[in-house]
Amino acid sequence: MTTRTRTLTAPLAATSAALLTAGLLAGSVTPAAAHTGAEKHDMAQYARTWAKDQVLRPGCRSYPYRYKVSPPSDQAWGLETFLVGPGGDSVSSGALHSGSDRRKGRDTFEFCSTSTRPGKFKIRAKLTYYVGFTAHDGWADRTRFRLRRR
Repeated sequence: MTTRTRTLTAPLAATSAALLTAGLLAGSVTPAAAHTGAEKHDMAQYARTWAKDQVLRPGCRSYPYRYKVSPPSDQAWGLETFLVGPGGDSVSSGALHSGSDRRKGRDTFEFCSTSTRPGKFKIRAKLTYYVGFTAHDGWADRTRFRLRRR
């Protein structure tokens, strides 16, 4: 499994520290506000991903997908993305957040063809956003696309 890394800059570090602090405070101050996960895709109205069918190329490559985040709060948000391959195998993951990413854009999953077989893939996305010190999180609808050999 390959994960994307980002260089930690001062503004990014400050935002990350604020998110961590808000999450820790929310957990210690309001434990009843924690997400129960009762609804399977309760963040579908606030986040989505999509990708078109692509060709699985030889070697290690980047495969693009698009995302859109529109949480009901103007405060911090984070979107975790997970690429699931044929047979339910985890292939790659990524993370986007309000400190360094736009609300709508393009990102990539990076993985190698030697450890990945062609077929149907799913993108799972988990959105977390804050209202004050309370964190709200849940899953968006899954995106499906196909990777085929040439």
